[in-house]
Amino acid sequence: MRKVGVFIDLQNIYLAVKTIEQKGKINFSVLKDFLCKDDEIVTMSVFTCYDPENKPQIDFINHIALLGFRVVTKPIKKLPDGTTKANMDLEMAMEVMNQARYLDVIVLVSGDGDFVPLINHLCSIGKFIKVIGPDHLTSPELIRACHVFINLNKIEGILLGE
Repeated sequence: MRKVGVFIDLQNIYLAVKTIEQKGKINFSVLKDFLCKDDEIVTMSVFTCYDPENKPQIDFINHIALLGFRVVTKPIKKLPDGTTKANMDLEMAMEVMNQARYLDVIVLVSGDGDFVPLINHLCSIGKFIKVIGPDHLTSPELIRACHVFINLNKIEGILLGE
């Protein structure tokens, strides 16, 4: 049995789907079924920042956890100028690196080109890399760096309301 690790960049996917579809809602049950359809051992981790004062957001994070995803979070940072900082790229990359030695296949669900150096390293140590990213908003460099690219928008039923 192959061991597969799935790592989901929730902010990137949410913003891309919202931009493309004007909805921003992924059906995580469908995503889980899509990821677990083969005879493999699959671990799934979601990375996201959250606003501790946003109850619907916390409820959504809890919902994802109840579906069987490991959820790695940190609170957003509110900067003195009133803007917020919410980025989990480093945490996600560290998790992938820490788990890579135990995995045969690594699935990155993101369109963020910042992950290209990570993918290049993983390929250099013999890992098979799949990227699932949003239509038109996935970095071309990310698509070229992986072994297989899957268009998120082509997964049947992935968007809520379909």
